[in-house]
Amino acid sequence: MNDFASDYVNNNLIKNKMNNLKSIVLFFLLGLCQSYGDWKQTTVVVSQQKDETLVKRIYADQILFKHSDPQLCIEWSMANNVNTIVLGGEYIFDDRIDVPRSGVNLIVDKDAVFKLNPKTKHTTLSFKASKPDYWGMIPLIYNKGHNDVQVLMFGTSVKYRWETEARGRQTFPIMFDGRNDNGNCGIRGGTMLVTGTATDSFWLVDSSNIKVPIVALDTGPGASLVLEGCEDCDLGMIVNLSPVKGGKTGETIDLNSRSIDISIEKLIGERSNEIIDCNESHVIVDEVVSVGMPQKLFGRGPVSGPRFTNRRSFGTRSLDVKKTTILEKAEKVELIHQIPNLLKDLPVFDVTTVVKVTLKGGEQKEYKKSVKFDLR
Repeated sequence: MNDFASDYVNNNLIKNKMNNLKSIVLFFLLGLCQSYGDWKQTTVVVSQQKDETLVKRIYADQILFKHSDPQLCIEWSMANNVNTIVLGGEYIFDDRIDVPRSGVNLIVDKDAVFKLNPKTKHTTLSFKASKPDYWGMIPLIYNKGHNDVQVLMFGTSVKYRWETEARGRQTFPIMFDGRNDNGNCGIRGGTMLVTGTATDSFWLVDSSNIKVPIVALDTGPGASLVLEGCEDCDLGMIVNLSPVKGGKTGETIDLNSRSIDISIEKLIGERSNEIIDCNESHVIVDEVVSVGMPQKLFGRGPVSGPRFTNRRSFGTRSLDVKKTTILEKAEKVELIHQIPNLLKDLPVFDVTTVVKVTLKGGEQKEYKKSVKFDLR
């Protein structure tokens, strides 16, 4: 990290805390005004220009902040604005992006690519596994304890994995982490939506009242979405498709442990190892769809092996699936996303994901999920 970044992180820490107190009042007032058309005053655009990342007010030319490390630019944007929009480009971060406060929206364009600089020092999270403290996990976007945060990921998250005999490190795209000393849900409210590209799981930990309208991947990750220690979360259409024709996938969703009152509209997997893994959790699913014959539909058990959660074990589980559809004769599957043209379609826009399955003989089945967003 260069001198500018060091000053930003270290020398201004106390000043930033004081400014945050002032910002709470400022943004509350701006929030009241947004319905009168002032949403542009709380919205910034992050973009790349040669070796620098720039932050500008939306539809304006004035540079509010710039730096060679895009991580610092995105964090500054969220600390000082309600809406941060990251435009297309390759962004290489020295460390993870930490969401700085509650009530902010981060929208990442479909042409944006997020990478981690492998040569810098990274902040890691301990991951409970067969080798305690061996794995250090690095979320590219990390929300630690902040309520009502919306992250809409239309872009690409590149996975990194380093492993030696002594220690391993790897990334995953986004994590909402509500762990706290009280052992309850430390995050209340928020949204996660993913139509971009990633080869690893998205995580919700010790969080409540989170909405996940869409997480739809065709890269065949181990699981598209993982929940631990969560409560009262509404999930829409969660999809895990293979990157190769006729291929197999792992899990569509992993309710790894200690989640309760989870409702899911639709789970779609392709010849899955398990479409849903429900361990020590309570969940209701409207429909499960298997593209091709699954290796296994449901995995479930009263015990669990938590990786992160601080929630107390309750030793029970329930899985209520209202409808199961097996498309045994599936020959082809397509994942189609209809996403906004940033910045043209703001402030109100729709996101739609369609899973189109072609069966032998040409018959087609479509599964669709749409959601509307309003930045005003």
